[in-house]
Amino acid sequence: ALNQLLTPQSANIGGALEPATPTPPPLPTPTAGPIEDPASELQRIRRLAANEAWKEAVTALVTFQRQFPSYERPDTDALLYEAYVALGLQLLEGDRVEVGLFYLEQAAGLGDLSQEALDYQTWGELYLQGLAFYDVNWAAATYYFRDLCLAAPFYQSSCDRLREALAAYGDQFAFVQDWCPAQELYAEALTHGRTQALIEKTNEAQELCLL
Repeated sequence: ALNQLLTPQSANIGGALEPATPTPPPLPTPTAGPIEDPASELQRIRRLAANEAWKEAVTALVTFQRQFPSYERPDTDALLYEAYVALGLQLLEGDRVEVGLFYLEQAAGLGDLSQEALDYQTWGELYLQGLAFYDVNWAAATYYFRDLCLAAPFYQSSCDRLREALAAYGDQFAFVQDWCPAQELYAEALTHGRTQALIEKTNEAQELCLL
């Protein structure tokens, strides 16, 4: 846990003391221009890592290694690996999946990825592949999101994406009155979330398939 500075307590209108509000210490700022003292700069970078300021740590480490390629290289490589992995995972959990995968690839050049990182790398790749076919090729989109939903249903709303892709793929068959494949796709979509519209489509396709 980070050390935190506490602000003085102040009195409210009724005279009772308000609880102290913890204020985190400011992040260490880089020295402008070329690095003159590598030891001090490396200490600053270690503080960035301790504060989990991964983006700033990556930038600082890359700059440091360019200026001092041999200075404490095993330590700076280890720090850079840690920062790459942490920043990559952070981005993969948000909306910058492609950039997160890039940072994991950089980390893999410095050491073996953990199982967690490998899992997120696989999930991120499946997600991007599914998105690439979304609204373009529903068959391919369902293929990738089916795998992702099975492996990591919590990742990037993968099962919701799968339901939408399955329903849209079913609509294509329904449009040409190929009702049996449509019914199968609608039924699978229902297993990932029920909506009134989807239930009605499934019932209609099932009835027309039997005919």
